[in-house]
Amino acid sequence: MRKSKRWVVSVMVVFVLLGIIGLGYSSAQVPKYKLRLQTHVPPEDTKRVMTKLIEMISAMSGGAIEISPFSFGAIVPVREVLDAVGKGTLDMAWYAEGYWWKTIPVTEIGGGLPFVFRDLEEARNFMWVKGFGDLLREGYAKHNVYFLPSEPYSVGIMTKKPIRKVEDLRGMKLRAYGTMADWLAKLKASTVFIPGGELYTALATGVVEGAHWGDAGPMYVQKFHEVLKNYMMPEPIVGAWNNFMINMDLWKKFTPEQKAMIETAAMGCTTFLSTNLTRMLSKRSLNEMVAKWNVNVVTLPETEIEKMKKASLELQEDIAKKDPVCAKAMSMLRDFMKELGYEK
Repeated sequence: MRKSKRWVVSVMVVFVLLGIIGLGYSSAQVPKYKLRLQTHVPPEDTKRVMTKLIEMISAMSGGAIEISPFSFGAIVPVREVLDAVGKGTLDMAWYAEGYWWKTIPVTEIGGGLPFVFRDLEEARNFMWVKGFGDLLREGYAKHNVYFLPSEPYSVGIMTKKPIRKVEDLRGMKLRAYGTMADWLAKLKASTVFIPGGELYTALATGVVEGAHWGDAGPMYVQKFHEVLKNYMMPEPIVGAWNNFMINMDLWKKFTPEQKAMIETAAMGCTTFLSTNLTRMLSKRSLNEMVAKWNVNVVTLPETEIEKMKKASLELQEDIAKKDPVCAKAMSMLRDFMKELGYEK
């Protein structure tokens, strides 16, 4: 059995065993919590990703931990989520990594690096096994936040005009943030950050000419296909992350058993289950966009992909210079790429 498959099987065995333990867990001797969790996605996405997680945590804790989910902006604006979790205004949040890269520079890498990982298995291994998650946890801890990895995903680009070569991006105004924005800037595109709740209107009114919002599935939920008719392939990023933030004071109050339940449920229900659900959604959605909405899938030639990879390498060098933690993360990444045989 391949090493990556053995690792996945081991994780799922732990998930099942802790689930069995949770069935016998008595909540009578521990405090009970009613928690509020805000996501950065619309209600449909929130339901897809959070339902099983919330059910599992409730069952494993014997009802001691009950979580109420809220979609983007329901309690606090997206830009205020990190501060809100740190202060306890929000108990928990599920968010796209990279939003706070100016505050915690190393988190930019968690937003995904173009043309680095080949599949989501590699991204999971780098986060859970190779230690990248530990670097993120250290960064968030300074803001009174406990970090917990969640769902890796791919990132695509949809635009009004087709992108057939790098030069087509020159001067194009796109919604982007984090590594995607920096990478697109190297390709001479113009970028601006727009929260998800405002994105459709910005696209429909021409404020921006294209955007990334995960890949085809989440884009379909956001109705990109109604106003954008071109989907660029290959998708530049494989292995961006949606993650959990938990107020650190709250996290410290949980018993060791409760912490294990939450971490195990997050690993099983979001890292694996919801990732699979999102992958299936994305496959169906891209087919639907092409068949019923006249969306064109534009596949770049290898010569243009090589130009984009070169820009990504320049970006990685820039990130490594930001601070010692970023330098350590990029060194870890290079070692991982060598281990996989992608670099000499």
